[in-house]
Amino acid sequence: MTIDDQIQLALQHFRAEQYQEAKRLFHDVYEQAPEYIIPQIYLAQLAVLEGTGSTWIERLEALLLEKPYIHEAYHILGHCYQQNRLLPQASQAFHQALGTFYLQPSAFTAVSPQPRKTPSGFDRTTAESLLWSTLFALKQQNIYAFATAGTLLGLERSGQLLENDKDIDIGIDWQQMPDTIKALTALGWQEASRSYDLINPRCFKHQASGIIMDVCGYGTEVHSGETISGLWMDQVPFDWNRITYFPPLQLNAKMSPAGEVWHLTAPDAFLAALYGEHWRIPDPYFDTIVSAANLRHFSWLALCYGYSHLYGEWTKGNKQKALNILSTLRRHQADDPLLAAIEKHLTQPIPKSQPRRVLALGYFDLFHQGHLNYLNYAKQQGDILVVGVAPDDFGKQSKGYAPVMPEQDRMAILSALSVVSEVHLVGAPMSQTEAAARWIASLNINKVICGEEWQGSERWNALSQRLSQDHIHVVYAPRTANVSTTDLKNHILKTLNETHAK
Repeated sequence: MTIDDQIQLALQHFRAEQYQEAKRLFHDVYEQAPEYIIPQIYLAQLAVLEGTGSTWIERLEALLLEKPYIHEAYHILGHCYQQNRLLPQASQAFHQALGTFYLQPSAFTAVSPQPRKTPSGFDRTTAESLLWSTLFALKQQNIYAFATAGTLLGLERSGQLLENDKDIDIGIDWQQMPDTIKALTALGWQEASRSYDLINPRCFKHQASGIIMDVCGYGTEVHSGETISGLWMDQVPFDWNRITYFPPLQLNAKMSPAGEVWHLTAPDAFLAALYGEHWRIPDPYFDTIVSAANLRHFSWLALCYGYSHLYGEWTKGNKQKALNILSTLRRHQADDPLLAAIEKHLTQPIPKSQPRRVLALGYFDLFHQGHLNYLNYAKQQGDILVVGVAPDDFGKQSKGYAPVMPEQDRMAILSALSVVSEVHLVGAPMSQTEAAARWIASLNINKVICGEEWQGSERWNALSQRLSQDHIHVVYAPRTANVSTTDLKNHILKTLNETHAK
């Protein structure tokens, strides 16, 4: 298996949340070829998931000194800093991720928005039943627990949990947090995800159903006497935390399907404080963590979440949600020239121009569904789809063997597709930056569509930088899982071997 094949397989495991196998494969590549960037980015991200992001801080800092254009590395470095309570450094790294992405040509090309999906394992009926039974059990143990945040919003707005929700939210008296953790453990809940490296809220997973629940503590601010909650870390000055303010909370007992539970006496006032006076109107672009109406100041932790969420939505192509987050950041950071520049570019209309010529590249050997998905994605990025087919000789030089199908056969198949307007043999390997850029420019190309498995690689970082000089943008297409030419070849060989064995 080549290094590129290992990287692609590791990416498949990562997307399937098979993190240990992904880590093993990425580590193998890192040991063989430490100059490859993708394994470093993902190994650092896996370290953050494991709570060991500190082990990657120095390596990411060194990588960015050498290659300061890798916006993904700044973003992961921000998470490493944040996990280690270095919040000023974290917010700066997230800000640099935004600035570096802003300088990439792909930052202003059309990207298909990523739909929000309900996480697997979250069933609204099961979750609601579990909510009531848990609140009932906690009330029986004299714990003041009640529905809060998104869970309360759904119940008050429509009488059920929000569509596409990912967890349930309950609130408690902050002083009862230790007793609550003990009680929940006895009820079959187990603390999960290290509670996002926070002391408030705390994250729990129900062992029987897999449902996730956030437990938010509410307390009283000493100097003002106001009710507060939010996202809090230990070992940092308290005013570094993301603090939200609420009207005084009063509870009354009400009947639920599971029995008597605590409920907010004035849920409308609570929801108006958190979501604004128009909380009854659904807003699919609202980001509660960044844009909560009762977030009075943008602390270091609030900045971390604001910058990182903006980066995440922008890079995924979720323009409207990015703009909503950006409007909040602009209110709190009005003098930030980068935020002003991003807002200008995200809001300006795309001028009409000549037909946009898009280039898709590949061997396209043993044509399969993954190839078709890639070409359809590429066609959506422009008006005229040009396909560059790698010659047989390229395979012999880079892999040591030629494709199964000769180049003329591969070109004939592609020429027959309705989405394809032109087919050409690739004039130079992409690793030969200058020659490849000149060949691409000779075709009057506006965008080059590359598979996302190459994003962050040495050759494509270099080629993207060179193509930007000719105003040619690079866009990375999503990979189709569980299908590849290598898999097909291996399946054919396996079938042949089994046939001969008989």
